[in-house]
Order: sequence, then structure tokens, then C-alpha cells
Amino acid sequence: MHRRTLPIWVLPGIALLGAAAGLLFAGPVGAAFAPAALHYIVPPLLFEAAWNLDLEAVRRAWRPVAILVLPGVAIAALCVAGALLLLSFPWPLAWTVGAALSATDPVAVIAFARSVGAPTRLVAIVEAESLFNDAFAVALVRASNLALSAVAALLGALAGDLLGRLACWLRMRNACALWALSVLGVYAVGAAADAFGGSGIVAVVTLGMFMRTRIEKTIDEGTLDRAEAYWRWAAVALNFVLFAWMGASFNLLDARTALLGAGLVVLALAAARLVTAMGLLRVLPELSEARRRFIATAGVRGALSLALVFTIDVHLPGAQSARAIVFVAVLATMLVGVVALPRSARKLLASGT
Repeated sequence: MHRRTLPIWVLPGIALLGAAAGLLFAGPVGAAFAPAALHYIVPPLLFEAAWNLDLEAVRRAWRPVAILVLPGVAIAALCVAGALLLLSFPWPLAWTVGAALSATDPVAVIAFARSVGAPTRLVAIVEAESLFNDAFAVALVRASNLALSAVAALLGALAGDLLGRLACWLRMRNACALWALSVLGVYAVGAAADAFGGSGIVAVVTLGMFMRTRIEKTIDEGTLDRAEAYWRWAAVALNFVLFAWMGASFNLLDARTALLGAGLVVLALAAARLVTAMGLLRVLPELSEARRRFIATAGVRGALSLALVFTIDVHLPGAQSARAIVFVAVLATMLVGVVALPRSARKLLASGT
């Protein structure tokens, strides 16, 4: 099935609009409700990305995905934490911010990678990385129990299979009803996983993958396309809300003073990405230099990084500055991705490798 995506400029444009709206109306409301982002905004964003994942392509590309997710996330977290230590941040806060920024953003990466016409296998690699490293990043931030995370994954898989079977049994022709069923599943599974101490993020990702796999050969393509469109535009709206929410949690002075720190953090992220993509991935002969360069430019950050930094207690020393740095750094990676990914994709296609 051909899966549509947004034009490459939409998410950065929405992020900038949301940021501007938040900064213009900054105040205590943003800070008071910020922690809710991880529970109410991020899960549907991750479900939408998981819903679009090509599991067969991921299975074929498991080796580069494993390298990007495991050592790749750890290297990024350490590089960002080191950069923040240079700015005199305390180690616990520096590590938390590094872990929050270690994962690429699935919504942005999927939108960007598919918009530039990259080869299917490469798109599958960066998409799978962006989904699976989210779970790893949450584990780093929260020191999640791996056994409970495995249980959460099983819960999501079972729920996805069950909801998919239900949709097939009902022979759903109404895209809105199918979308509503999946929304219900997202919040029910996420809440259930969080209730026993597991990872709601992991549960929601597996829910999306298994539900789509179960129904895509039974539900007609038109219904799936329309339901997918609902999710696509829901992701746009939720990204706007999240960036506005983040912008409202600090004032314009915070954003201005964050520029130096954000610049250093972006350089640290770029260095970590180059080490992983151009260094560690060299062990895989099937990935040419042009392909590795494309992977290197797909290091876009987004919703999860913002939501995770929201969990930092705003009253901790340096917490407000950390939020502002992450906010500016995420916007910067999106803008860099808009320019860098199309260029690396053109060079890749021109090289024929």
C-alpha cells in the first residue's frame, strides 16, 4: 500500500507557528500543564508513526537499526550531557537532557524521509530507528525496568491484535470509526502500561504496529487511507499544541539566552550522529557512504524530546534553562533537516548507490 506523507516543510512550519504562539502568550499555564504532554500528546504521535511502519522492511534492515538504536542513542546522550557540563549544568540534569535529546523524532523523520524520495530500505531504517530509540530514550530518562518494558510491549501487541481483529470482525467501512477505535486503544493501553510501572511509550508503539498489520489485508484500502489521513492531520495539530505549550512554559528572555547552549547542543548531536552513521555503520558493507550520509542527516528531534524535558521539575536549578535549550535545539534540528535531507537524497540518487 502506498502510504502518503506530509510535505517536508509542514512540520517545521507548524513547529515555528506553535513556538511563536507559545512565546507570545507565555505564562504559568504552560508550566503548570507541561508534564501532561508525555501522557496525552506523545502517545498518539508515536502511534501514528508506528501505524506507518513497514515491518517487513524493518526486519530486513535490523542490523543498522540495532546500531542506531543502542550505541547510537547512548553516544548522543553522552555527547549532549558533556556539552551541558561545559555550560556548568549539574550532571543529573545534563544526563536527563542528553537522554531526552538522544532519540530522533518519528513523526518528523517519517515526514522528511518520505518527502525526499529516498530508497525504501533507507526510509525503513530511519523510521524504525526513530520509533525504537524513543523507547530506549524513555528508559534512559526514567531508568525504566526492562522486564516491565517487555511486559508493556506484550500488552501493546496483544491489544493491537485484538483491536485489529475487532475491526475486521465488524468489517469497518467508516474511517472515522476506525480512527476512533485506534484513539481509544492508544490511551487505554498507554494508561494500563503506566499503571503497573511499564512504559506506555513501548505499549503504544507495539499497538500501532500490530493493529495495522492485522487489518491492512482485510479492511479496504480507501477506509485505511482516510483513517491514515485523520492520523496525519491529528499529528500536525498535536505538534502545534506541543510547541505552543512548550513556548508558553518560559518567557522570551529564556529563549534568547538559550541560543548559545542550544548551539552547543546541536553541535554535540551532529558529532554523535556522524560518529554513529559514518563511523559505526561502516562495518555494514551494504551501506555505501552516500547511504550513510543520508542516515546521518536524518537526526531530527521533536515531540518526545520536548515531552521528556517537561518532566524535569521546573524548580530545580537550571531546569528552566534546560527546557529553553531543548526547545531551541529541536527547532534547529527540524530546520537543518529541511535543508540537509533533500540535498543528501539528491546526491544519493545521483550516485546510484
